[in-house]
Amino acid sequence: MKRNLITKIGILIAALIVFAACNKDIVTGTDPYAGGKESLGVGFYINYPEPGTAKPGELVDFYVKGLKGKLDKINFFVNNTAVEVVAARDSLVTIKVPAQITSGNAKIIVGEEVFYGPRLEIEGNTSVDENYGMVKGFSGSVYDILPNAGGFIVAGSFYNFENEAVDKKVYRNGVHFIDANGKTSSNMNFGQGTFGGGFIRSIAKTNDGKFIFAGALGTFAKRMVNNIVRVNNDGAIDSMIVEVINSSNDPKNSLDTVSAFNGGVNDMIIRAFATTDNKVIAVGNFTSHYRVDYDYSSRDSRRYIISSAKGVIRMKENGSLDSTFALNNVGPNGRIMDAAMIDNERVVIVGTFTTYNGKAANGIACIKSDGTLDETFTLKGNITRLFALSYNSTLKKLAVTGIFTGAGASGKVSNVALINTDGSVDENFVVRDIGTGILNYAQILNNGQVIIDGTQKTYEGVPRANLMILEKNGELLQRYNSLGPFTGALFKVVETKSSLGEPALLVGGSILQFGQKSVGSFFRLEIKN
Repeated sequence: MKRNLITKIGILIAALIVFAACNKDIVTGTDPYAGGKESLGVGFYINYPEPGTAKPGELVDFYVKGLKGKLDKINFFVNNTAVEVVAARDSLVTIKVPAQITSGNAKIIVGEEVFYGPRLEIEGNTSVDENYGMVKGFSGSVYDILPNAGGFIVAGSFYNFENEAVDKKVYRNGVHFIDANGKTSSNMNFGQGTFGGGFIRSIAKTNDGKFIFAGALGTFAKRMVNNIVRVNNDGAIDSMIVEVINSSNDPKNSLDTVSAFNGGVNDMIIRAFATTDNKVIAVGNFTSHYRVDYDYSSRDSRRYIISSAKGVIRMKENGSLDSTFALNNVGPNGRIMDAAMIDNERVVIVGTFTTYNGKAANGIACIKSDGTLDETFTLKGNITRLFALSYNSTLKKLAVTGIFTGAGASGKVSNVALINTDGSVDENFVVRDIGTGILNYAQILNNGQVIIDGTQKTYEGVPRANLMILEKNGELLQRYNSLGPFTGALFKVVETKSSLGEPALLVGGSILQFGQKSVGSFFRLEIKN
């Protein structure tokens, strides 16, 4: 019975399909695209211009079809910048590269229709160094870069480098050492690093040649830590052997090898700094300091001594809390976003707070070497929030980035402020119009130029890459800003030399692309004089 019913339904469906196919008068629906304008037939029929790279003022040919009868109606753009059409024929358009422009794709607008074309490279003084040895880079973000022993310690949230971590015995977790050419160096071996999902946000070097790694760390090199660890100059964790409670009959359980830096906090550390006497200042949004009491701990279970510690703390060389620094510290009344150490003793923090230890500190606070607030160090203006902070120890200047206006004595400083160590604002540096974008990071270079990154799409009305190099007064020079696009976020810049001996920058962050080159969160940018 059931089988007969299924058979009948199948025959009925087949009959309906045949009937629909044979009956030409059946209405099956209207064309959703009917009534639209017929295409103009315009298009780029060669996918490159001649020449493919040009300077401002030079002429470039683009091969375009279907322009007959429309030559007086075309508008031509490169990277959304209007360019002058010098000559136009049925199949060829010659444009003149304007004085201010960034590399990008061409497009023609005829009436209301847009036709996209090939990319034009704009020649300038900056380029991704093609001779740099790094190819695929890091699989994950790069937060900090520290020059060391002819190479660089690179730290972040990455889990691979150049696809080398394909073997179970090869680890590239959160920290790696590369040589000057961007290749893996064997000078430092960090073991498993931040194995287990942690990451390193900050690196500091102590006076005795060791390193402080801080961030969100539960373990480092298979040893338990509390968001901070000290490592030796070969990359191995600085460890010690301690007596612990033996909860079994096995004699080896009476001893344990642990981190020699016995200190930490209950939340991520944003920045950590080493003082001249090898103490450590940690900055973050934590509320407690942790220290293991090994007299009451076993190899499998730890007893912690927990002390109240908020925002900015100083730890002694052994990791214990320095109670002489900011005793009974209340900390900021909002979140800390970034920090920098100046003069090897004072720490400047920025964020969303308005007070520090109960005293006025609108988005920025300078903590003196005794832990008290320097009330003379302020950034006046209309401050919504401050994002990032960097320090140039050569020029002794800070660069602070955020959402603010009216800073400085003149009230003309907005978005980025360069601040001297006495708290005064450099009035000469003024960021120009960035449209509706937000600047997220700025760093002063040793020559006084400032590299910035944000969500802006234009600078003084000209389409630009998100990564830009500005002059000492905030002016943008074409020759340093012809490259684009920049896809990602900038977190750290270190000055170095290119393969040809030219000035160069090591650029780290969460970066996918710069110009036409895909980058793994790290690349070397060559800057020609």
